Amino acid sequence: MKISGEIHPHQQPANKSAAVIIAIGFVLIGLAYIYFQKNILTAVFFFLISLIVLVFAFKEKRSILWEITKHGLTIDNSFFPFRDLKSFWIEYHPGYIKEISFKSKKWYQGYFKIPLNQENPLEIREQLLELLPEERHEDALIETISRHLGI
Repeated sequence: MKISGEIHPHQQPANKSAAVIIAIGFVLIGLAYIYFQKNILTAVFFFLISLIVLVFAFKEKRSILWEITKHGLTIDNSFFPFRDLKSFWIEYHPGYIKEISFKSKKWYQGYFKIPLNQENPLEIREQLLELLPEERHEDALIETISRHLGI
């Protein structure tokens, strides 16, 4: 079994104006904490969030190669053996989203999400069922927002 593909930078263009508006909102929340609560630590937290939103929205996107083999998952130059992965889930809504998600056993790694372009999700599912359990992976709120912003 070998399935591979490429994540192209143009697949999810960043909505930079929305990211700027969100960043300004976080800065305003931070300023409100300084003015009303005299809480600089919380304000710094909101300033950092706004900076992170801007960095991800404006960073240069590049193509990323991925590959699924009988031994594990390779994303760019990182290899994740199946013994370190807990489960997989294929999210498919025609015209909107077609991606595969892998959940790591390591608490600090979370999920690996790969957009499927021309690949057949049913064929991938059949092959992965032999190697990993299938378990529904719910999107967190931040993932949903990031998907809509394209970051």
